[in-house]
Amino acid sequence: MDANTTVMLIAGGAAVVGAGLGFVVGKAALKQGAAVSAVIALVAAGGFGGVGWFLANQDVIPRQQFDAARLAAEDLPEVKVLKQYYAADYAKMQREMDLIQDERGGALAVDQQVRLATSAVMQRETRKANDANIITLMKIKRDKAEALGAKSPAYCYDFTRNARLEFDVDAAAGPEIVRREREAVAAILQQVATNPLKDAAGADVNPDNLPASIKKYYQDELRYKIQDKVLATFPPADAKVITMLTGRKVAIDDPGRQALLCRYNIALIDEQLKLPADQAAMVYRLGLGKGL
Repeated sequence: MDANTTVMLIAGGAAVVGAGLGFVVGKAALKQGAAVSAVIALVAAGGFGGVGWFLANQDVIPRQQFDAARLAAEDLPEVKVLKQYYAADYAKMQREMDLIQDERGGALAVDQQVRLATSAVMQRETRKANDANIITLMKIKRDKAEALGAKSPAYCYDFTRNARLEFDVDAAAGPEIVRREREAVAAILQQVATNPLKDAAGADVNPDNLPASIKKYYQDELRYKIQDKVLATFPPADAKVITMLTGRKVAIDDPGRQALLCRYNIALIDEQLKLPADQAAMVYRLGLGKGL
């Protein structure tokens, strides 16, 4: 039985109860005839039915939507990989869902838990993804930022600066990008679990263990060179604003500046993608957590 049918049955039952009580009360307490009692019964039925519908709609629908979404999530590609290769992370996600199942979060709550679980593993493991998977991830991030920017400069700005997002990212980005992202995340998680990359620059999860020469090459020859190339494509006044604001971890309540930084961050990815695949992937790996 779906949620809407359940709510209708509850509301209908409440209406019947209300009608019966209204008729009895009207006839007994008011000592009126059947016609007047029937009117009271109708009013009571409407009131009880409305209350029943409201209560059921507030509780039953979100709970059934949550249960259905939780079941459907098992078929998501990233959840299948999580379940197969990352048992501890999968179990933690299930425990979190058990805790929130009565909070009326509905399907959105399930999606949030899936994202939290997969994001935690991705943050931990992405450096060990191979070049091809890294490039795919970079392209999706670039296209997602552009799609969000088309909806709102603030969306793109918050997304590209890794801020806490207060909007429905999937709805804003669109189903095609969401599909690509889910498939890419699943591919990376599976590849890292079965064949992790260990010898490429940046694959080591501890940056302190990276050879000093690679650090220097990344910092001096790639990171700043990419930034300089991108800045050179902007008008001097805009480049000055970008330089002033880059790296600031504060919200900017200015659509013009948000749009400018959105374009800049997309341009950074575009410039990285012009590099040979191994260098582009290296920049991405080494840039994780560095704000590049």
